[in-house]
Amino acid sequence: MKQGPRKPCPGDSPPSRTSCLRRDAGPAWLVASLLLMASGIGRAAEPATAAGPALSAPVRPPLVTVVAGIVGYTRWPGEAVALRLCTLGDGHGVDELLRAAELGTAQRSVRVRTASGVHEASRSCDAVYVGDLAATVRGDLLHELVGRPVLLLGEGAAFCSDGGMFCLDAAQAPAVRFQANLDAIARSGLRVNPMVLRIARQPAGSGS
Repeated sequence: MKQGPRKPCPGDSPPSRTSCLRRDAGPAWLVASLLLMASGIGRAAEPATAAGPALSAPVRPPLVTVVAGIVGYTRWPGEAVALRLCTLGDGHGVDELLRAAELGTAQRSVRVRTASGVHEASRSCDAVYVGDLAATVRGDLLHELVGRPVLLLGEGAAFCSDGGMFCLDAAQAPAVRFQANLDAIARSGLRVNPMVLRIARQPAGSGS
């Protein structure tokens, strides 16, 4: 995909050297629709099949919906049919994801669980969501996973500046902001659907 010149995230002082794209995701339902329309995560129901009855899509908090959408639009080498999303740290976003427990579809399961530390997260998880975590521990995690096919999501713009792939901000709920670090995504070997990157690249609309 051919992309135009990259700009630093608004508000960076001095400007960040990280390739960082920002999108104000409010209203939350609009972001959910854009992120999920292709994967079907946001549909009201899955069609009935011979294997069983139709499955109703769960009603999720906005942050959980956005995380599920990003994961659903990401492809891993080998196309596993079951993924493990691990959480590290504390915070409201971590709690919401753990309560959701499952973010996948009938085609691909995405189980959410807590990782005991950097060692487990770097060896046993396909995606990691980082909440409130000591800077040294976060740095160790990002260093350990540079160039590896593990989707790294976290809270706050600093997460992308430090090398994370997607950083979310739900401080102005129900709106959810997110940024994308294109360099980190490219180094990982993961393939993210251009729709997600286009959403991140678009202007905030209502302004910041």
